[in-house]
This record gives sequence, structure tokens and C-alpha cells, in this order.
Amino acid sequence: MYKLWVLLKLNFRLMLRAFSFQSGARKSKKKAASGLGALALMAFLALYLSATYSFVLTQMLAESGAVDLALPLMAMMAGMMSLLLTIFAASGLVFGSKDNDIMLTLPVSAFTVVLGKVLALYLENLVFCGLWMAPTGVCYLLCAGLPAGQAALFCVRLLLIIPFLPLLPSALALLGGWLIAYVSGRLRHKAAVGTVLGMAFVCIVLVGSMQVNRTLEMLLRDLAGMRRTLHTWLLPFGLLLDALAGAGAAQCALGLCGFLLLSLLPFLALVWAIGTQYKKILSRLASHVLRSDYKLRGVKTSGMFAALFAKECRRYFGTTIYVMNTGVGAVMLLGMAVYALVMRGQVLPVLAQLGGVGAALPMAALLLCTVQAMINTACVSISLEGKTLWILKEAPVPPRALFGAKALLNVLMSAVPAAVSVVLLWAGYAPDAADALGLLLLCMCFGLFTPVYGLTVNLLLPRMDCDNDTIIVKQSAASAVGIFGGMLAVGLGALLWAVGGRALGFAGFCALAAALLLLAAAALWHWVCSRGAQILQTL
Repeated sequence: MYKLWVLLKLNFRLMLRAFSFQSGARKSKKKAASGLGALALMAFLALYLSATYSFVLTQMLAESGAVDLALPLMAMMAGMMSLLLTIFAASGLVFGSKDNDIMLTLPVSAFTVVLGKVLALYLENLVFCGLWMAPTGVCYLLCAGLPAGQAALFCVRLLLIIPFLPLLPSALALLGGWLIAYVSGRLRHKAAVGTVLGMAFVCIVLVGSMQVNRTLEMLLRDLAGMRRTLHTWLLPFGLLLDALAGAGAAQCALGLCGFLLLSLLPFLALVWAIGTQYKKILSRLASHVLRSDYKLRGVKTSGMFAALFAKECRRYFGTTIYVMNTGVGAVMLLGMAVYALVMRGQVLPVLAQLGGVGAALPMAALLLCTVQAMINTACVSISLEGKTLWILKEAPVPPRALFGAKALLNVLMSAVPAAVSVVLLWAGYAPDAADALGLLLLCMCFGLFTPVYGLTVNLLLPRMDCDNDTIIVKQSAASAVGIFGGMLAVGLGALLWAVGGRALGFAGFCALAAALLLLAAAALWHWVCSRGAQILQTL
């Protein structure tokens, strides 16, 4: 047990280290602070998102007399988001860590090694799921109106369930991580295949997300069918519903015991199965790893900047996780615009009830800019240079050109799809010309601000020593601050609109916001090319 505890602490520190950054003196203290800060950011997002969705969902279900269904639905959302957060981390931590050979030479079993690594993933999921379910429980108690005694028992049962809720997502993340590692080690063109499959997955998720309202309507029309589904192929969540909101003490007890067993047993069984074959799995993966040596070769370009930009494009489209983490925003921008055009006949009557097309433009601006904030390729582009950064530093390449190539890729992936989306919406819904031009200007200027802000973040929060690109793109502090910082800027703009921006009119507010974004981008670009260039030389 002591050996497992030591391995768990070691692996959890490795996960926290993935959130950290490198910077000058006192590296260890700054890494620890940045790792905990990123974990705190994840905790805040879990609370914020859960509180928002829980409030809306419980209000909708309370009107239909089925507020208890909010509990399994929110638990399913927690499980899916936990799985997405850790599936790539499982691939790197469990099967791609450089210390695996050393771990297996220690006097511990392979099962203990695997369990220590998976429990580190479990702890990350536990933080997210625990904080996610807390607002859900509060909203349920407010809407259900339970007596004090029943409310206290509900809180006790919820506290018993929360530690077991992350077990299934952690087990699925372990299985998915093994599949990712297995496929990646055998594909010669794994980047291209992975990118295509990733984009296909993104398109499926996008289409599914556009059916959320229809799904909720179907749920409200067939509550009995939903309950039956929860007790068939979604049995763990049906047992969770029985445990938390059962008709009597016996049903609650049976539901609680059933949920705990269905969560714990598959988790232990999968970890044991992987543990018994762990050495063979690592050996097979090592025997199929393809070489990826850095090669110097001539390039056919018209100049230095073109060569740098071509290098950025090759790195971007040759790194599957990079494309999936940022390219989803570009797909969403174009997909939502096309979907809005296709569904124009159904959307126009709804807009008429809301006050017309002009009344919906502020919401459209909020949505477009929020999605643009997700497309921040620049916030990790310097870290992805890794150990080959010295080649660019020693080459006769001015930092301004290097930063410009990285920023240009971000602009093309963010501003161009946003501009196309605005033009499509303009053609389909015919808003006022001034308002449409203001929205187009706002999206273009936000697309210029995002990459400069991302470069600033990556220079201040660099990570040049990660084992793989997944850690940089999905788990580094620069990635979290770069993307969610952009969303925070969008939220600040929405706050300004709510406070007094309406007095300027939509077109005037967009022009003012665009001017502020351009000023901020210019100031950050000056810092990047001066102080940022000095920081680059120290990396």
C-alpha cells in the first residue's frame, strides 16, 4: 500500500508539472505555483459551467415535474467532459511516459505501476466531477423542496457517490489511451490519418451539439422513456438516480450499492487486465515506434518569411492533437453558419418573436468571438518547438519574422472562418448593412488580437521539456490561459455591452470594441517584438 501511495504522489506531481512553465530562477516554486493555478482554473470552470447548466436544466425539468432527472443528466455530462480531459493524458502518462522502464525495474508489480498512474488521472477527474456535481446538488435541493431530514440524507448520499463517479471515465480514458498509443505506433502517416479522423469526430460532435434543443424537447415529451433508458444501457446513471432520488430507503440503498459496484468493479478489472500485459504492451509499442528525427533540407519558397510560415503549417497540420484542440473552432464557425442557412425557415420565426434579426446580433457576436477564442494556435506554438528551438535561434531569422509567421497561421485559422461566417449570415438573414459591417470588423480585429495575446502568454508561460505534444497542447498552463483568457476578454466585452454599450448602437459598439482590440494588439505586439524577443533568447 505504501508503494502505491508513493507512486500515486509521483504521478500526480507529474500531472501538475504538465500545467507548469519554465522561467528563470526559482523554477521549482514557479512550476508548483503555475500547476496549482491551472488546477484552480479547472476547478473554477467546473463550478461555473455546472452552475449555469444545472440552473437552466433544473428549471426546465421542474416545470415538467421531473427535476430528479437533472441528477443523472449532469452526471453524464461530468463523465463525458472528464473523459475528454484525460483520454490523451492517459495515452501519454500511462503508455508514453519516459520513466516506464525505470518503474518496471523497481520492486513493485506492473499492476501497482498501472494503478498508480491511473489513480493520478482519477484524482484529476475527481476534482472536476466533485466540483461539477456540487452546484447540481444545490440546484436540485432548491427546486425539489425536500424537508430538512431528506435534504441531509441526500447530501450524505451525494458525498458517497462523488468519489465513485470518476471511476468509469478514468477506466474509459485508460482504454482510449491504450488505443491511441497502439494506433499511433503503427501508422506511418499517423498525423494525416489522425487529423482526418479527428476532424470527422469534431463534425459528429458539432452536428450532435446542434441537436441539443431538439433532444431536450424529446426528453420533456417522453420522460417515461428517458427513465427506462436510464435503467437499461445507461444503468449506472439509472442506479445513481435511484440512489439520490429513490422512492424509499430500500430503493436508495439498492441504487447506491449497485452504482458503487458498477463503478468500482469495471475500473479494477480493466486496470488488472492492462497491468498483467503492461510489459508486453510497452514492448510492442516500443518496437513499432517510428523515427521522427529532425532533418535539415532545402525548401522551395520565395523568401525567409514564406519558409517560416510553411514550417508552421507543416507542424500544425502534422500534429493531430494540435489540429483537434484548435481546429474545432474553425469547423464550428463554418458549420454553425451553414446550419443557420439551412434552418433559415425555422429560425426566422423565432427571431421575429425575439425582436428581429437585429436583436439577435449581440448574441451572434458573443458566440462568434467565443468560438474564435478557442482557435488560439499561437499560445503553444513556441513551446511546440521544444528541443529544436535552438535551430531557429541560431539561424539568421529575426524574432519579428518568427513571431509573425506563428501569428499569421492563427489569423488564417480564426479571422478568415469568422469572416466567412459573417458573410454567409449577412447573405441569408439580411441584417442592417452597418450592423453587419460592424460585426465583420469586430471578428477581424478579434482575430488579430488573439494570436498576439497567445504569443505573449506562451513567452511568459513556456514549456520546452514536455515528453510529447499532447501535454503542451492539452495540459500546459499556456494552453489554458491562452484559450480561457480570450474567453474572459469576450466576457468583458459582453459586460460592457450590458452596462452601457447599447447606447452606442450595435454598429457603434462593434467599432469601439474593434478599436480597443487593435490598440491592445498593437501594444502586445510591441512587447512581443522587444521584451518577448529577449525572453526567446533565454529559452
